[in-house]
Amino acid sequence: MSVDELQQTSDTPPTFSTVHDVRTRMIDRWFPCGPVDAAVKTPAGSGLSEKALFTWFASRPIAQARAAVLTTLLPDREDLRSAVVDLVSSGSRDARETVEAALAEDYPAGRPVVLDVFSGRGIIPLEAARLGVTAVGTDLSPVATLAGRLLAEYPMRDWSGEPRLPFATETLGDATLFPEEAPRLLNDVASLLAEVGRRAATEVAQLYPLNAAGEHPWAYLWALSIPCDHCKRRFPLIGSLSLRHPYARRDDPGQTLYLIVDDDTWRTEVRDGLPVQEPTFAAAVGRKGKSARCVFCKHTHPLDAVKAKGANGEFTDVLLAVADGGETPRKVFRAPSQADFAALEKVSAVQFGRVGNLTEVPDEPIPPGNQDTIRASGYGFRTYGALINARQTAYIVALVRAIRSCHSDMLTASASSDYASALTGFAAGTLVRKLRRSTRGARLNRHGKPDGSQQNRLDCHDIFTDESKVAFNLDYLETGPGAGPGTWGSIASNGLKTLEKVIKENGAGRSGRFRRASAVALPFRDNSVDAVITDPPYYNMIDYADASDLFYVWLKRGLFDVMPDLFGGTGLQDKTDEIIVKRGNAPGEHRTRDFYEQMLSRAFAEAKRVLRPDGHLVVVFGHSDPDAWLRLLAALRDAGFVVTSSWPSRTEAGNTGVASIKVTVTIGCRVAAPQRPVATAAQVDREVTTAVKSAVLQWDTDGLALTDQLMAAYGPAMEVYGRYSSVLLPTGEQAGLDRYLTLARAAVRDATALKVDQLPLETFDAPTRFAVFWQRLYGRTDVPKGEARFLAQADNLRLEDMRGPLLTESKSGFKLRLDAPDAVTERSSNFEVARAMAKAWDDGGTEAVATVMATADRQANDAHLWAVVAETLRQLPASDPVTKALTAVQRNAGTIGTMIEYVAAAAAAEADARAQLTLSFGEDQA
Repeated sequence: MSVDELQQTSDTPPTFSTVHDVRTRMIDRWFPCGPVDAAVKTPAGSGLSEKALFTWFASRPIAQARAAVLTTLLPDREDLRSAVVDLVSSGSRDARETVEAALAEDYPAGRPVVLDVFSGRGIIPLEAARLGVTAVGTDLSPVATLAGRLLAEYPMRDWSGEPRLPFATETLGDATLFPEEAPRLLNDVASLLAEVGRRAATEVAQLYPLNAAGEHPWAYLWALSIPCDHCKRRFPLIGSLSLRHPYARRDDPGQTLYLIVDDDTWRTEVRDGLPVQEPTFAAAVGRKGKSARCVFCKHTHPLDAVKAKGANGEFTDVLLAVADGGETPRKVFRAPSQADFAALEKVSAVQFGRVGNLTEVPDEPIPPGNQDTIRASGYGFRTYGALINARQTAYIVALVRAIRSCHSDMLTASASSDYASALTGFAAGTLVRKLRRSTRGARLNRHGKPDGSQQNRLDCHDIFTDESKVAFNLDYLETGPGAGPGTWGSIASNGLKTLEKVIKENGAGRSGRFRRASAVALPFRDNSVDAVITDPPYYNMIDYADASDLFYVWLKRGLFDVMPDLFGGTGLQDKTDEIIVKRGNAPGEHRTRDFYEQMLSRAFAEAKRVLRPDGHLVVVFGHSDPDAWLRLLAALRDAGFVVTSSWPSRTEAGNTGVASIKVTVTIGCRVAAPQRPVATAAQVDREVTTAVKSAVLQWDTDGLALTDQLMAAYGPAMEVYGRYSSVLLPTGEQAGLDRYLTLARAAVRDATALKVDQLPLETFDAPTRFAVFWQRLYGRTDVPKGEARFLAQADNLRLEDMRGPLLTESKSGFKLRLDAPDAVTERSSNFEVARAMAKAWDDGGTEAVATVMATADRQANDAHLWAVVAETLRQLPASDPVTKALTAVQRNAGTIGTMIEYVAAAAAAEADARAQLTLSFGEDQA
């Protein structure tokens, strides 16, 4: 079914009166959490191959997308669960046939219809299309829409009737093309990419001279240079002089860059071994923040001064070193030759014209306030074309020209417009992946270690940091038309392997359909979709359009008349309806927190409009900030949906030593009943607590980790909350969603029946409950602020109040304090008193510990205090100093208890004496 046919569906949707009248789907009662967790760690379930076809951001693993699609469409039948597990775990063909038969039995012809309104690269529609159902993806970004077509539309179409391409069959890098019996699309994409690479290399051959072996070098190391404020001579900004680490197993000493200064000039040499000089752009010893040091007079320029020079147009690109070696394991650097410098002189003579109504070199300005996403804009680079040096620009323009000329040749050879566009799309997608290893954001990626203990291969690092920020480096790597990582041939070969795998995995699936559209204005008619399954923008995590505008401006130049529905516009991508919270502080920025919630609510309302009344909305979401969750759930509520289930999956990679939310949650939603009753908060509180505690019993049986249960608890809590049109507090005000997020987490904690030395956790003071629970969940690791706030709210505590007494804060988040508090009083928590006791033992032994307990007004037999001491010992390693101190405190508990009365009596006597002196002589004299 095409997108146009989707709008014309004439099936009469069923009617219902309450949310419970519609048929139950598998996601309402069950989700393969464990199998998904296991599958995302495997090549088949990670989706890394599918994601490698096109550069986009923050896609979920394919196993989770597959599970979401299967459980949303299938009826809740026990006999189908094993097939779902097999399909999620291994992609079993037998399981797929079982599922497809169940779908054919459960839905009429032409259905089900699955829609993803934030389709991104198309992972969710791909999994629906592979089942043979009608899969539709929409995205506001034309770049993302192209990604979806390349992944889940073009590979599933039958192109067997197309004429042969007018390109010679040849090799692509070191890889031979696929055999004749390979899928037609695969062979033709391979031929086209080889032809594009050949034409572009021929055009720029004079700019990239051959080396002594008659080959193009693999890469070129560049740096920006600035004039010194003191001596006025130009010097390069180099962050590292290491070129290749040593590798002892191969007796490889490694290579380093060496700067030779001669009067008013400098030049580079390449030497064996480790660096013996300091880089010219680095942090000074004992200081934070990098600065630039002149190689002539040693004058230091702070980072702000460097940025100011960039803003004034004082940067100049200088070539530092050339890397030969290509695809060989060992890539050898050398200083640039006279031929290399002579070739650079020819770059200025390269002429650029126009393509359509566009300049060949992108002149679109980078919008203000984008320094966080397009890092180069903070250094004075003002257009997207300026992100690439002059020779890189000539090569990228040559690739665009080659793509366009090949498209024209395919049409001349009688290829259909659709097929020529599809093949050109794959070439453009390869150009995007090439850009990912280009610009001044690419850098030399040195594997190994300076001590030579690890393999020392080299490659070109991509331009992104934190998944989506376009990096900027003062020294950077250029890959040319030769062979090696990051070159056209290497990127094209890797893309072909991915395409081969995608085609093989597709089986007898039905081609997906993708079109650019805003999620708040879907181009489909009412009640035409069986399921909306989507992975919405994650609040403020990624600036999707701003980060992909670099790709968009180049894609426009290659595809403006090939795919005018995507790339026929002017300027940058339209961000009017982009549903994110924009990072940075751009003037007049409309993508705020309130905008995010309002637009997300409108998007869900649109989903409700196109959704059949018996259909499901399924949202895949993950974020550590409770505010993001509140806004997501509020948007669902405002759009008229009820959350019916939530299923966590461990799909996020965690950082070593940092405790972070590593799960995304698959949230099942149904349209809310039209006439729901009103309830009191007390009533709903009881129902939420009961529902969550009941769910915990099943989660324990399923082996769901405690941290995952805390997030899964939102499902039953929101399901109860959604039964009522309003939940009223005794004041008559509406009870907020945040009340039930907090209550859900507290119910999980209470349901686990946590005890500390047989004392129920809820009997401890709130800060101690917080600290004990934190210790059991995270130990000594750093925890992001959002997750820490979640935990504090479970005990009705403010995270700000915990900073200092219980927590320390750093860039990585918060960490539980185990050092001594500043002071203890009778109002101190038991956890603070226990920490003070550990420090007191080291300072003064039994009497010092007794003094702490007396000062805190703790009795010798205070069961809760001694339980906290024992709990802390259980959670810490034996070698920890706090463990050693508290172990000694435990062993001397009897002596300490005896001394408490003595210490307390002495303190009381001193206080009385002081009081008498004060009465007699006044406070100052006393």
